[in-house]
Amino acid sequence: MCYSDDPATSRGAGHAHDWRVAVEHALHAAGLRTSSARAAVLDWITVAERPFTAEMIVQQLVNGWGTGSRPTVYRTVDWLRGGGWLARLHREGNDRAYVRSLPGGYQLICTDCGESQIITDLALALLVAPRLQDLGFELQHEHLELYGRCRQCRRAEATIRKEAASAVAPDSLSATQGV
Repeated sequence: MCYSDDPATSRGAGHAHDWRVAVEHALHAAGLRTSSARAAVLDWITVAERPFTAEMIVQQLVNGWGTGSRPTVYRTVDWLRGGGWLARLHREGNDRAYVRSLPGGYQLICTDCGESQIITDLALALLVAPRLQDLGFELQHEHLELYGRCRQCRRAEATIRKEAASAVAPDSLSATQGV
């Protein structure tokens, strides 16, 4: 899993619980009730550690456990996405996959392990506002995905390379000495 020590990024169980509580408050503020079916969808998303699809939720909750309905799952996912609580990942082979997000947050997505982090201290709108104003464009919603490799995957690769180099070094040394 990709964990960050940076408080401006969000990953891990504590952050997931905070996400769940914040979503519950947003639901109530929007005048929506937390039905048992909607709560089950939120609980499922809260513990999801990888990108997921609405259909994955339907398969487990509706088809597997008999909780809620397909329309409830899809409506809840749509509401969460519209409010910035879910971000849809745009990557090949993973149509309409989602990850937890925060309104105004941006996604850092590891191309090796698929984990994502939310970064909340990037003021992109402020950086582009003058240019948007010049163009007469009114920004209504932001979504940014940054793809790369997380610290854990980069460290794992560095370890593998280091081990491979040390395994090759004695053979190449003996070859250069004519042994």
